[in-house]
Amino acid sequence: KAVVSTQSTGDCDPATGEADPVGYDDEYVLEDLEIGLNSLFQKVFKTNFAAAWDELDADSQADETYTLTTVKSLEGAVEQLISFFGMQPCERTERTTEGKSSHILLLAGQYKDGVECLIKTKIVYDGAVNMKVSARSADPSLNELLVSSI
Repeated sequence: KAVVSTQSTGDCDPATGEADPVGYDDEYVLEDLEIGLNSLFQKVFKTNFAAAWDELDADSQADETYTLTTVKSLEGAVEQLISFFGMQPCERTERTTEGKSSHILLLAGQYKDGVECLIKTKIVYDGAVNMKVSARSADPSLNELLVSSI
């Protein structure tokens, strides 16, 4: 359904500067706006992902496993995950090695409320892309949101 902005507009007499008391309604159809998860994160550089991962509480970690049927390679999965989450790839994990059937993608970001989040994704390609997504932050509900949003 289209979103419409309705406004009442009135003319102004240029000579006197007075507004015409009788206005008319104007309607403007607003363009669709899509806000994805990637709009809610700012990229954060982590030089030592493992240390940052270990600093966060493992008890609040959320995990989920997926099979991506529309993605046909490790490279495609990595590109789509980076774009989807809008986080910074760490330790050059945005690069995949040709000929390998598995890869680990490490992402770091800061949520709109200032909470830093880390994602570790283990990806395997065996004709389909299978992956385990794990998220850690100080907010367990944010971790659940991240892993359930795919």
